[in-house]
Amino acid sequence: MNEFNREELEAIIKSLAWNDGYGCYTRAGFEKTIWPHIQDKARWIIFFDVDYMHELNAELGYEGVNAIIKKSLSMRGSDFMAGQWFSGDEFIVCITDDDPMRGVSNPIEFSMRLAQVFQANGAPATFVIAPVVSSDLFTNVAPAHQRCQEAKAENNRGSISIVPGDPR
Repeated sequence: MNEFNREELEAIIKSLAWNDGYGCYTRAGFEKTIWPHIQDKARWIIFFDVDYMHELNAELGYEGVNAIIKKSLSMRGSDFMAGQWFSGDEFIVCITDDDPMRGVSNPIEFSMRLAQVFQANGAPATFVIAPVVSSDLFTNVAPAHQRCQEAKAENNRGSISIVPGDPR
């Protein structure tokens, strides 16, 4: 069995929690690092899926698309934490009721701003806002993911929709 020193173990853990290419948390990183600290304050989940990802990868290459996503997720005027979800083109952002993050208090306004940034950077995305109804992250994201897939199937790419309901 390999023996690792503390620095090597920390680097391995970081690589599993953070996607350097996109500049955001991995799903495991978000679930295990961020969610436990915000789950009691979280009110809204913003789920978004980059449109035409396969076409963008074919046209720009993986590194080009990674750069666009990273640039888009570092939106000026906001300080927010994003995490990947199921695949490389699906992401979540959580909004809390006492959010210390600048520019991230209104889920509709924030989604509109982020959608504009992704569009301007050449990678339009489909957004869904869902209320946080449970302490289980998957339970909160599932309806948003489902609605996003429906929007794409209905050819409503680039849209912003809302899952009905009130946050807990």
